[in-house]
Amino acid sequence: MLGYIFTNPFRTKKLTKQEKQSIPYNGNEVLVFKSNKSEIDTIRITEITVREHPPNLGDMFWAKSKEILRVQSDKDCENCDEIITVAKQNYTSEIRVSFDLILNEKRYYHGTDLKTLMKLKPKKLKISGMELNDVVRIDRKSKKSHSGHIDRIYWSKSKGIVRIEINSDYHWELINGFKNATQQWL
Repeated sequence: MLGYIFTNPFRTKKLTKQEKQSIPYNGNEVLVFKSNKSEIDTIRITEITVREHPPNLGDMFWAKSKEILRVQSDKDCENCDEIITVAKQNYTSEIRVSFDLILNEKRYYHGTDLKTLMKLKPKKLKISGMELNDVVRIDRKSKKSHSGHIDRIYWSKSKGIVRIEINSDYHWELINGFKNATQQWL
């Protein structure tokens, strides 16, 4: 037990600088989305944190602590203010990227691993009259349809989330992405 306590600070699986920089937000953005049903909702990114997360109690002696990057929003609900989480995994070299979004008071989920995200080839996509050249499409791996699961997310490596397809009939698209302090397009 003492060995674990003394060596635990040196056993943390840390995110690299490149892994942290894969999230283009700074923590002071206002993202305005519009659905194909003319609904409008806003996500205000309030902060980005990087914290160490200890292993689960049962894993204590062989698992390492892991570093987790969280993109926090102003959504006022318990355990759902983190819209994006990037986390090292304990028993693999995988880094999970999880999306947990609330739009029009409905909660939507999606996830992938960072390695897959970085391997995807960027394509052009026109969003709100702006052509982006660095957009990748992240498809849902499971074919099962669950309430709250997102079929695909369009992720700009420079702008972040630009389009969310809940299913073939329902999607949300970024119409404004502003840095709060300067009110300039991201």
